[in-house]
Parts: sequence; structure tokens; C-alpha cells
Amino acid sequence: MRNYEMLTILDAGTDNQTEEIQKIEELVKSLGGTLSKTDVWGKRTLAYPIRKKTEGFYVLFTFELEPAQTFELRRVLGLRQNVYRQLVIVLDD
Repeated sequence: MRNYEMLTILDAGTDNQTEEIQKIEELVKSLGGTLSKTDVWGKRTLAYPIRKKTEGFYVLFTFELEPAQTFELRRVLGLRQNVYRQLVIVLDD
């Protein structure tokens, strides 16, 4: 298992950001990972428009996961309508 950080940008226009955050946490757990921390940064202005929106809701997840499962995590998050972008980074030990 490796340590990862994942920054996600969610749709700021939806009312249920906490529900979307819980779904992402459940996804990490269902892939065999363990969450260390979820840091909600809140609504911020985007550097450039994404899907004609200028604001996004930022959330930083810290978790442990098998390296092979990160591909499935990215694939599933890419299919979600409320997730604009995600970036998974390997943390040094």
C-alpha cells in the first residue's frame, strides 16, 4: 500500500457537496484503501472555466491504496458529473 493525496474539484453549484465527498470516501474504501484525512477547502475561483463554470469546490483526500487501484479510482471519478477534475499524487514515505 502506498500513501496518496488526491485533490478534487467538485461542482460548486450543487447543494450536496458533503454527499459527494462521502461517495468518494466510500469509493476509496471499496477499492481496499484506508482514508487518513479529508480536508475541505471550500468554494474557490477556478483559474480557467471548466464546463462554463468559474467556481469549484475543492477537497483534499489523504489515503493509502494499492497502486493498481488508482487507475480504477481515476476512471470512476472521471465518470461522475459533479467531479470536474482530480489529481492523485504519490506521497513520499
